[in-house]
Amino acid sequence: MKILLTGAFGIVGREVLNHLIDRNYDVRIFEIINSDNKVKSRNYKDNVELFWGDIRNKDDVIRAVEGIDVVIHLAAIIPPLADKKPDLAYEVNVGG
Repeated sequence: MKILLTGAFGIVGREVLNHLIDRNYDVRIFEIINSDNKVKSRNYKDNVELFWGDIRNKDDVIRAVEGIDVVIHLAAIIPPLADKKPDLAYEVNVGG
């Protein structure tokens, strides 16, 4: 079974990711590319497939789900960033 995990480098996402890896699931991570996520991804590059994209971009989402059996969607903008950038939070949390 191939699983797509969004928000894999958040607090909850990392716990879910580690759980999936420990149980030998075939995991594709869908994350936005930034310097923090690049650093976090180094710990997982041998265990997962990394897909860099934007959850708000329909084409990225379509490509990310190709060949996927299950999606675990944890990508979200939460406080304090959601309070500082409510438009971004809406775009990601509602539109993404």
